[in-house]
Amino acid sequence: MRVYYAIVTQPLNDLDFKRYLDQMPPFIQQKIGRYKNWEDAHTSLLGKLLLIQALQDSGVQKTDLSLLTYNQYGRPSIPGIIDFNISHSGTLVLCAIATSGTIGIDAEVVKPINKMDFYNCWTPTEVKAIYDDPDDYKTFYSHWTKKEAVVKAIGNGLNIPLTDIEINGDLATVAHHGNWYVKEIPFSEKYIVHMAAKEPYGDPIVVIQKEF
Repeated sequence: MRVYYAIVTQPLNDLDFKRYLDQMPPFIQQKIGRYKNWEDAHTSLLGKLLLIQALQDSGVQKTDLSLLTYNQYGRPSIPGIIDFNISHSGTLVLCAIATSGTIGIDAEVVKPINKMDFYNCWTPTEVKAIYDDPDDYKTFYSHWTKKEAVVKAIGNGLNIPLTDIEINGDLATVAHHGNWYVKEIPFSEKYIVHMAAKEPYGDPIVVIQKEF
């Protein structure tokens, strides 16, 4: 498994943005063109560029993203080649890939929020861990990114209630979907990132930074 990432601190110049955008199939160009602010447009585009880089590094001959297929819930994949998942938060964009099985990845900027707005997302055991310390946001984001990574790996979108996922350390048990293994990908103190996979992690995950 590999995780590619990029940091987006400022917009690409117009020439580079158009050059990269032209590499995308029309339906992706149209989606990116609908974003109202540059941050969303750029992080969406760079996520796809990271995927192309991952395909090239994996020896895939054709890296045209017209290869993408989507399940009934909108989860993209490239059947028979690799599974991938893209996430972005703040200035961080990530693309995780695996040559077997399905994976999910989720990143969140650690920042103060009203945790009570999310009270109904947790099991009773998780509620105790998350709300014992009102000033602890890392525990909240750790549980949140684990659950989101699992949901994204399964690919059923919002059809899986978050209360159907029980987090116990690095294991997530999901009603009707069995056990999933979660793993933290360390970045700066600013972010919490977790990956989810159906099988236990054997080899270390390779993390690769790309600049555009």
